[in-house]
Amino acid sequence: MVRLKPFKATTINPELDNIDDLICPVYDTINASLYEIYAKEPDNVIHFTTRKKDVPGKDFIAYATNSLNRFFKEGVLKEFDEDAFYIYGIIYSISDEILDQIPEGERRDRYFTLGLVSLVEVEELGNDNIVGHENTFKVNTRERYNLMKGCGMNFSPILAEYSMPEHNLNRLLEDYLGIKRPDLALKKDRMPLVDVMLDDSRHLLWKITDKGIIENIREMMGDKKIMILDGHHRYTASVQLRNNDGMDYTMMMLVEGGDGALLLLPWHRCLKNCDMDKLRDIINKKFEVESFEKADLDGYYHKLRGDNKSEVKIGMYDGTKFHILHLGKKTVKAVSKKKDETIGLNLIIMHEWLIEPTLIGRPEDVVFVSCPSKATDNVDNNGFKVAFFSNSLQIEDVEYKAHKKKKNFPQKSTYFLPKVAEGIVMRRFD
Repeated sequence: MVRLKPFKATTINPELDNIDDLICPVYDTINASLYEIYAKEPDNVIHFTTRKKDVPGKDFIAYATNSLNRFFKEGVLKEFDEDAFYIYGIIYSISDEILDQIPEGERRDRYFTLGLVSLVEVEELGNDNIVGHENTFKVNTRERYNLMKGCGMNFSPILAEYSMPEHNLNRLLEDYLGIKRPDLALKKDRMPLVDVMLDDSRHLLWKITDKGIIENIREMMGDKKIMILDGHHRYTASVQLRNNDGMDYTMMMLVEGGDGALLLLPWHRCLKNCDMDKLRDIINKKFEVESFEKADLDGYYHKLRGDNKSEVKIGMYDGTKFHILHLGKKTVKAVSKKKDETIGLNLIIMHEWLIEPTLIGRPEDVVFVSCPSKATDNVDNNGFKVAFFSNSLQIEDVEYKAHKKKKNFPQKSTYFLPKVAEGIVMRRFD
């Protein structure tokens, strides 16, 4: 049984004039250059959510704690005075290149996601009600645990999904707000508590204090299963907080898996140091190779993103040509039987056959990007040896593998949109 609990949220003080300048993307999407941009504002939440590269962990926790205390003292942060559930809305658009990776029938000029933010009782991943779908790095989990414990805060909600084909919760949220997505015609008595822009995304927050509605939602969600989409390290850290420190609940944003505004996209991989001779030898022995000139990118991506889901095909760019690596049906069948896997074989084979045997350096040295053009540019201009391109998974397949097979994908197998922001809704605990 999934247990939900209302709570007193902390957010950026909506009465401040420059609120748009005080929030930032989730910590694990921020690179060094982005950090410098957001950190220029002394009251941006990045000063306690995200560690600057090369700053030791202990030093950052001390800095984050001091920053957090100052934010509360100076009124930059505001904690609400009553327990509530919260509705988090995100209106966003995506670039044409990202849009091209989505099936044509699902493409929109803009998307509008609604999610329920509540506390969720923590349990071990995969035991019964809550599952993940990606592996994690222990060092990243340890850092989040130390920061969350040191500051006594959940800084942003873990994004998780549930299945509800009848859409009852989504309808309840829309009826409560008096809106019909994708339109946003706000009622005067349902104006958002927070309404800010982050890049090209609009983030809105409402609260629900009506005890009858809260109880209705709790009953509606009681028999559901939850799958984490974004926030595996934060959830694993929450399990440690429960085991070590008695914190039984963590903060989540729950979205319906069948919501048309929840998008599942691929991550592409760039290798800076790679044994290219060994890579070519593996490819020649195991794959059939179809090559394309740079001038035929449209044809290349059309072929790579074809509809044959049962086929294993991996995209690759080596600085000279674009390639599709095809694996024969007999080999696919044998690998599938040996590993007891039918979903995500492309990613498994990409990592186990191509990346791990040829990577020179640590697994963490593989760079992940969401745009194929960025992967190509890394090879052409930024000193990377090779890039691998992935195709999108289907959320139904991810649910099946996580809930039924109880298996994870490799790290960074899925890229979900939208992304929550740091500073919209937080939770302070003792």
